[in-house]
Amino acid sequence: MRISRSMAVDGSRKTKTYKQIAASIRAAISSGDLHPGDRLPPETDLARELGVSRPTVREALKVLEALNVVESSTGPTGGTFVKPLNGEGVAEYLIDSMSLLVDINELTLEELWAAREVIEVPLVRMAALRRTEQDLLVMQKTMQMDESKDGDSIVSDISFHRGVAEASKNRMLSLFVSSIHKTVKTLAGRYVMPEQALPEVLRISQEQHRLIYEAIVGRDAGLASSRMREHLSWPTGFIVKPS
Repeated sequence: MRISRSMAVDGSRKTKTYKQIAASIRAAISSGDLHPGDRLPPETDLARELGVSRPTVREALKVLEALNVVESSTGPTGGTFVKPLNGEGVAEYLIDSMSLLVDINELTLEELWAAREVIEVPLVRMAALRRTEQDLLVMQKTMQMDESKDGDSIVSDISFHRGVAEASKNRMLSLFVSSIHKTVKTLAGRYVMPEQALPEVLRISQEQHRLIYEAIVGRDAGLASSRMREHLSWPTGFIVKPS
């Protein structure tokens, strides 16, 4: 594997050297010069090839690890390897980024819920038109599992919504849905609903899931969209947990 030195270390740019190296390695992956599972040269060799210090190379690799682009291991067969590229890794990166925004109070549950409506209403329309019999079986199974559980959370199980996302056959939107749902569940721990109201809220949510499912079964995209929009209307009754 060879990384272009001119591309990696361009003194005319203001971008820090380690960022240029990280960008070059990503470019090598995008161009097909590097493939998932490929082992990168040792830090010393990379530093020599690129004409930079070893700590600079190490910093670039740390950036790529944080982005789930590479992974490192120790031992005789260890080293730094290009990670397999899949949706789960991208989703985890998005979740980490959104969770950080949540932690510093730059995102609220209301904002995340509104984002769900923007994405999931058109998504369920796609699902109604593109779903397969296997998709229907997955959604039906998740509904049965949800209805058999005793709810103790203000956020219903996300499995049904992930099933709808998969049925849409749009991988990009599915990634966003998965990331937002997991972040919503994390943030929901900061909110509470009066205990006596929770069973009714969960019952209504499960009923709405079934109505959405029936519209998808009938391939009625318009009805599925309107039912999803109603389902995602901002629920009332939440209060912030006392510190």
